[in-house]
Amino acid sequence: MLGVVCILLVLEAARRVVSPGLLYVAIAFIFYPFVAPFLPGLLRAAPTDWTAILDFNFLSMGGIFGIPLGVSATEIALFIIFGSILMKCGGTVLISNIAFSFAGKAVGGPAKVAVVGSTLFGMISGTATGNVATVGSATIPMMKKAGYNPNFAAAVEAAASTGGQLMPPVMGAAAFVMSAFSGIPYSTILKYAIFPAVLFYMSLFFIIDLEARRLKLQPVLSDVTIRQTLRDYGHMIVPIIALLYMLVAGFTPRLAGGIGCLTALVAAQLRSTTRMSLPAMFSSLEDGAVRMLIVMISCATAGIIVGTVDMTGLGHRLGSAFIYLAHGNLLIGLILGCVVAFILGLGLPTTPAYIVQAATVIPALIGLGLSMPAAHLFAFYFSCLAIITPPDASAAFTAAAIADADAWKTGWVATRLALVAFIVPFMFAYDPGLLLMGPTTNIIFSVVTASVGVFCLAVSICGYFRRNLGITERVIAFMAAIALIAPGLVMTSIGACLIIVLAIFQLKGNKATTDLASR
Repeated sequence: MLGVVCILLVLEAARRVVSPGLLYVAIAFIFYPFVAPFLPGLLRAAPTDWTAILDFNFLSMGGIFGIPLGVSATEIALFIIFGSILMKCGGTVLISNIAFSFAGKAVGGPAKVAVVGSTLFGMISGTATGNVATVGSATIPMMKKAGYNPNFAAAVEAAASTGGQLMPPVMGAAAFVMSAFSGIPYSTILKYAIFPAVLFYMSLFFIIDLEARRLKLQPVLSDVTIRQTLRDYGHMIVPIIALLYMLVAGFTPRLAGGIGCLTALVAAQLRSTTRMSLPAMFSSLEDGAVRMLIVMISCATAGIIVGTVDMTGLGHRLGSAFIYLAHGNLLIGLILGCVVAFILGLGLPTTPAYIVQAATVIPALIGLGLSMPAAHLFAFYFSCLAIITPPDASAAFTAAAIADADAWKTGWVATRLALVAFIVPFMFAYDPGLLLMGPTTNIIFSVVTASVGVFCLAVSICGYFRRNLGITERVIAFMAAIALIAPGLVMTSIGACLIIVLAIFQLKGNKATTDLASR
């Protein structure tokens, strides 16, 4: 009876604080063992007694009280509280002002402020929708005022905020669960994840810059100065540096998060601009508890799903079918994994979607020859991207509401802006140098060629480089990007040749424009 009550409470909590989609998926998996003996093919399983189902989900470490809930109640909780304390004592102002100081006066300043601000905020919070609501409420109106289309302005914020889940040090709850499932230390995961995230933000920055130059948008004038910001709020950088140091130095996330929280509380008392009263401290803890609730309920509900998958052997059967359908081909396996991730993303938030893949897709990808870090990061990336991809696109829809834009169009524009994030997982699957793995020379070669390839992709997407490009030039830029992104010296050479061809087109086009202007 206690097990029934516990499961019902978890399901009701999922309905209230997470999403109905997660509830429906969990209910389907609860009833799956009862109907599995009557299903065909891979879905067929041996009959299971209802008491065994309750025992497995309620009493074992493979159900509700499994690894995901344990990680969320310890390590993730501390990082959420750290972010809440930092935001309560001036972290939002600090991040916004730093973003304005470094990017506001550049071409396309408001959009670049959105990217820088969302990156910095996301490094702490790791939640895309929260980033949109916090940073977007200031940057989206600025982008519209500067001349950006409302759909584009909302899409920039949604894409930049989604990148916050990909950028270390706090990559959202799923990254901590990834460490627990894979056995890879969290500090090592941060090392693997850093350059793919940098590639994503490089692409977004390039697109925004090219779009601003195409529209001839002017920089934004602002009275914000970095000196004034550091004088008032600079001491709040200390907790962030302390957290980063402890993570990079190899301390456990639990210890790093705890020290980070204490450092933030102490640092906040040093200046009147950030000093918190006792009620304010309790308020920050309350905000953290509310945010923790969403993560913990998601993990508990995902535990029910994963428990059913393990108990019925569904994960093993799906993995075997996965390898069979791929015919031993890694590329086909990656495409299938991508499709599964998007299907899961329609009904599940990022963390549960990743957890289900950890029980099904990831073992199959490893069986096809993909390294463990690459397999887990591949699943992680596509679990994150569902929040900007229609029909789910919760981050894009939130940004569209702020911008008074069309939600559906915003979702597709955000998907276009974040195209590199869809390609990067395939890149590091074939080129471990992008995960900073392997010989130094290989890493440098991979980093340089991928960076140039990402720039070519941005040129192709935007259709502008010093002037508007024709369809032929955009196709050449896209082909050059793909060739440079693909591993191997031959493909890199092809990409370099295509860049030369594109440069010739550019010179001819510029000369024609000059001749026309001189007439």
